[in-house]
Amino acid sequence: MSRKHSRIPFAVALLGILALVLFVQTGAFAQTQVKNPLKPCKDVPAYQELKKARYDAAEKAAAANVQLTFDKAALDNKFGRYDTAQCSDDGHPHLLVDGRLDRAGDFLIPSLLFLWLAGALGWAGRLYLARSKGPEDEIIIDLPKAVQCLLLGLIWPVQAIPELISGKIRLPEERVTISPR
Repeated sequence: MSRKHSRIPFAVALLGILALVLFVQTGAFAQTQVKNPLKPCKDVPAYQELKKARYDAAEKAAAANVQLTFDKAALDNKFGRYDTAQCSDDGHPHLLVDGRLDRAGDFLIPSLLFLWLAGALGWAGRLYLARSKGPEDEIIIDLPKAVQCLLLGLIWPVQAIPELISGKIRLPEERVTISPR
């Protein structure tokens, strides 16, 4: 292989990184904040109107003896949380995902919990398949083994790191089954 061809992937990667850096540095992400800054919802008139309309509708339904799926306490809880959120001029709360730790409960913590749960389920499935005796265990689930794998899947990062380091995370090709259909 010539030297010219071996440099092409490196050049493409370098150009991609350069384009990404230039895109981020231009401030394209921040332009919406400059044009229409978010404010605390409790300070936005449209939000106050929306809140009043929801409370009025709930009171009207209660006066007409209409069965509601929520009560005043649920509305108080909902709007109590929304009062601390950030709203635009339309009065609707916006989810901020800019990495500030004071808003970590809005997006960062739920997303990390989602990733942990997805990893736990994937690890439990991988563990079950690795312990199965063949296609029969994949068609008819061995419930005690599945529950044990699911419980072990909850601590998947503790199990995954040593397997990743040792190289045991990959099964040999002959252990990987193909769908029995």
